[in-house]
Amino acid sequence: MPDTLGFDRTALPPQFCNLDRLWHAMEARGLDGIIATQPYNVFYSSGFNPIAHKADEPRPYAVLLSRHAPDHPILVVADYYLASFLGQPSWVEDIRPYRAVMMPLDLPAKRSDIDRFIPDAGKGVAWVDRARESYGFGMRDLLKKAVADLGLDAGRVAFDDVGFGLRLGLDGVEVVDGYDPLMFARSVKTETEMRLLERSTRLNEAAILKTVGSWQEGATWRDLNRAYAMAVTELGGFVHDPGGMVWGHPRGADAALMLQTGLETHEVTRGTHVMFDCHGTIDQYCWDGGKTWVVGGEPEGGARKFANATAEVAADLLDAMRPGAKVSELQARARSIYRKAGVPDPDSAVIFFHGLGLSHMDLEQTTADGRPNGDWTIEAGMVVPFHLLYPGGEHERMWLEEVVAIGPDGSRPMFSWGFQPLTG
Repeated sequence: MPDTLGFDRTALPPQFCNLDRLWHAMEARGLDGIIATQPYNVFYSSGFNPIAHKADEPRPYAVLLSRHAPDHPILVVADYYLASFLGQPSWVEDIRPYRAVMMPLDLPAKRSDIDRFIPDAGKGVAWVDRARESYGFGMRDLLKKAVADLGLDAGRVAFDDVGFGLRLGLDGVEVVDGYDPLMFARSVKTETEMRLLERSTRLNEAAILKTVGSWQEGATWRDLNRAYAMAVTELGGFVHDPGGMVWGHPRGADAALMLQTGLETHEVTRGTHVMFDCHGTIDQYCWDGGKTWVVGGEPEGGARKFANATAEVAADLLDAMRPGAKVSELQARARSIYRKAGVPDPDSAVIFFHGLGLSHMDLEQTTADGRPNGDWTIEAGMVVPFHLLYPGGEHERMWLEEVVAIGPDGSRPMFSWGFQPLTG
């Protein structure tokens, strides 16, 4: 059983993104700079994890990175967020606040308005003093000045939100899509990111085991979802509306693949095969996965063969997931193991892979030379969950998702509980 302690959040290192890989991606794509405004990319590039902001609201922040001035990142941010950097330091030392929505429209704007947002702990701090001097009255004007200061006002600049870049109306700037270079960088984790993903996976494992332990006769799927969310919260993590458990569970002999809606209310009866595929975050880094739980019992009949076959496939994949392996090759190899294990319909097995980090993708969709990246290649430093589902009815289906850290010479599982289903 994993340790249920050690999930307290503390300040992260000032810089934990894979900058070398980002600079490489920019050079390969002929980019002079990147401007990130999407929340995860802002966090990735600066460590800034703002509270209260929703993804579809106007962006109150932007990080500017220039390939030609790699030691001079700039962060433009709403004034009310300035003090956040006293608690979570950033390698970005040029922070430029602007007068934002909290300030009144019925009073004239003053440069001293920023003082409302500087606590005593920030007085006399060098970067705060510089931020105070750079205070502006609008995000757009500050962004244009920052672009010029970095020499990007006549460059090829990628935006992770192209629409935002176009709306800025930067004369002389070629606006291009920044999704893929950022995802290229995010796909290979730094040591700090690897530790964060190990912690998030341990939290998920602990929460699943607490959920299993909470089950009582008569419990419904809604009860199970609630128990999982409560376990996550007690451990210090976060799940997202409408819930943390992903798979739906058709009843009887129905073998359809379904996702949960959060509205399921039927009973989780003894002998049901619950497929724990759980999502959530801590410090914005995702967890994923889980395994099958046989409620109150053990796999019976053909389900025992399906469980053993799935465990065999998982062990073989763990050995095969090395740098240079392609996803299609891994899928074919896994299916061949199911076939050798003698399951009735190996072609029905669902076998898939994705990157994991700040999202459940963290992979570029198009390479620097313009090729689609559907059949992607595993690299050292990636975190790649593998998903194995042998479909069947509620007493047969078998599911296993392991989160795998890819090393230079092999891979290792992040879950501690092995490949057989949970029982009892």
